[in-house]
Amino acid sequence: MSDALSIQIDPKEYRLDGRLMRRIGMLLKPYWLNKAHWKSWLLLTFSILVGPAWAYYNYKIAFVASDQANALVGRDSHQWFFLFWLLAALGFGQWVYGQVMDLLNTLMRMQYYRWMTEWMVDRYMRNKTYYDIAMKGDIDNPDERIQDNVEPFIGAFVGLPGQVLGTILGLITGGVLMTQVTTGMMWFVIIYSFANMALQTLIVIPLIRKNFERVAAFADFRFGLLRIRDNAETIAFFRGEEMEKRQISDRLSRNIKNRMDIYYYNLKMGFLTFFTGKVWEWAPLVFIYPLYFSGKIEFGMIALATGAAGTLAGAIQSVQGYFPMLAGVAPTVVRLSQIVERFNAMEEQAAKLEEHIHIDQGDYVELDDVCFETPGGEQKLAQHVSLRVDPGESLIIIGQTGVGKSSILRSMAGLWIRGSGRMVMPPPRDTMFVPQKPYMMLGNLRAQLLYPHGRDDMSEAELQKILETVCLPDLIANNGGLQAECDWSKVLSLGEQQRVSFARILISKPKFVFLDESTSAVDIPTEARLYQALSDAGVTFISVGHRETILRFHDRALRLVPGGSWEILESRMIETTPVAPLGAARPRMIVHAVAEGEAG
Repeated sequence: MSDALSIQIDPKEYRLDGRLMRRIGMLLKPYWLNKAHWKSWLLLTFSILVGPAWAYYNYKIAFVASDQANALVGRDSHQWFFLFWLLAALGFGQWVYGQVMDLLNTLMRMQYYRWMTEWMVDRYMRNKTYYDIAMKGDIDNPDERIQDNVEPFIGAFVGLPGQVLGTILGLITGGVLMTQVTTGMMWFVIIYSFANMALQTLIVIPLIRKNFERVAAFADFRFGLLRIRDNAETIAFFRGEEMEKRQISDRLSRNIKNRMDIYYYNLKMGFLTFFTGKVWEWAPLVFIYPLYFSGKIEFGMIALATGAAGTLAGAIQSVQGYFPMLAGVAPTVVRLSQIVERFNAMEEQAAKLEEHIHIDQGDYVELDDVCFETPGGEQKLAQHVSLRVDPGESLIIIGQTGVGKSSILRSMAGLWIRGSGRMVMPPPRDTMFVPQKPYMMLGNLRAQLLYPHGRDDMSEAELQKILETVCLPDLIANNGGLQAECDWSKVLSLGEQQRVSFARILISKPKFVFLDESTSAVDIPTEARLYQALSDAGVTFISVGHRETILRFHDRALRLVPGGSWEILESRMIETTPVAPLGAARPRMIVHAVAEGEAG
């Protein structure tokens, strides 16, 4: 299946190259260069310093195990039992060490996980990166990326310095032990391990692409399911269940195909690794057992040599394991870094963008020769607009669909800054933007009403009075009280949600409100009461609307015309006539000036 919302992967992302290494560094440095994380540095330093002592500890255990084997062959029960309990004690020490290190590493990983998740969310939210991603639609499932990819990334890299040190110490320990038995076996282990490492590297390279496809297919499948949940009512109205089942089945098939592709590939490679493993099993027949049968070494040295060979091979093959680790973690690195890179790119673009709208702060709204453009510069909207709205005044932006009415509000909110000219806007704490479709947050009814800047100490009586003002007198009683929690976007109709938005205005008490067709789903009498409530509260408001019924609540109108033209009309000079031209899909509003004194 292929559609506009299916996830596409750039083949360049498959590579284990310098770009991947730079991305890993970009994600690692913010945590480790933060002075607040000194405890993590302390634990990392401790794990590195204790490494040599731990290697020596295991080195001595290997000789104790060899002596125990010799005591068994020599039927020295007293010595064997002594060494048995000594090994038990040493083994308990290994267990304690492992548990303590695991606890410390888990604590560090959880701290790291919390910090990095919050850091990613900050990058996602700051500078409205989330908005840019949503508008362009070129980064899939940012929520899934943050939720599912942070922890695997940390798990892969948080213990990497200790693993590298362990590899080095394993090489030294295994090599020293092997020289106590046979140098021939030592060189075989080295040659075999490096040859096997090269072979495994060739095997794992195709897995990089396959892992990317697996992650993308899983996210694609999840996205399809989420679309059904988010659009349940619309799908139900259209009776589109069969079509939705087909698209989910297609996405599921892609997911299964990718997973089975990886399975079959690993199955084929398993035959190769099986035979290389047999070579490893047969090596002692050539290098160790002949020495025992010829009397050159004792029986205990067989166990010592076998263990040493395993230690040396394990150390070398742990280096080999870094390549599959990178192949497995590469998708998580890419998916996280793309969000951070978008944040960085937006900051750089804002700094380099020569033609952009400058926004200053003041206690009024002013547009000074502002030219509006779409974010990518594809389309020029209203050009050279100049107007001023002082406290206590009101303005409505009108015009036919597509001339950029809502785009002006986006620019006022700082979402779209491409263009030229200068704006003066009140501080963010004094403004509220109200879209046509309100946002219903997760939480109880009180949280909905107080969003985003309401006072936490407001009483139920105060909230009830405001709800009565916005024509929602039974909202609290009908929904189980202010502490009731549910999916409010589904419980409340769009008209009720729009009235909740006006309640939020009266609760938060901003000085300036910007309304983008915010009463489109309420009836005309309710609309009149809502606008009257804003006027009574002394709010300065700027509206975008198509309904002629809201014109009378505004002092002036900014009328936008296709091609970038515009004009300002005073309220007493605005007459509206709904006209439905022949062949038109919907009525359009005609606005024209009326000479003073002329019959209207």
